[in-house]
Amino acid sequence: MIKTTLKKIVDRNKFKQVSASILEQLNKGEGNVKLLPSSKNYDWWTTEKEAKDNLCLGKVITLGRARYSNTKYHDGLFVSSNNHIINSKDEKVLNPRYLYHLILENEKKFYVDTSTYPKFDSNIFDNFSINLPSIEVQNEIVEVLDKFTELEA
Repeated sequence: MIKTTLKKIVDRNKFKQVSASILEQLNKGEGNVKLLPSSKNYDWWTTEKEAKDNLCLGKVITLGRARYSNTKYHDGLFVSSNNHIINSKDEKVLNPRYLYHLILENEKKFYVDTSTYPKFDSNIFDNFSINLPSIEVQNEIVEVLDKFTELEA
């Protein structure tokens, strides 16, 4: 197990984003492209044809830029709006699903209270310290947590 910070093992915001109004216009309720708004809308979809140049591909975790996070995980084609988009720098070191569960467990720690609403704090996120187990242990943890999440649903 190694002690590290998130900024050493994740990339943040390397993917393109669109405005909330464009994302709403793209929502067709079906298709193979996941739409990732910062809101609690978890079932927005569109097609590659509709997404056009806004299309991204990856295993990503999104956290809303403002208010609380509405953390989402997606593996595949997507379009995002008003999120911090997080992904593993090296999947041989950090399993993206492990990262997702880690973020879910700690998401409120990455936000600071302001006079209007909580706001994501990049400095807190980047310098958040974790003990990172081996990839084999991460994979086992993910298997258990994903099964547990499935049972809860």
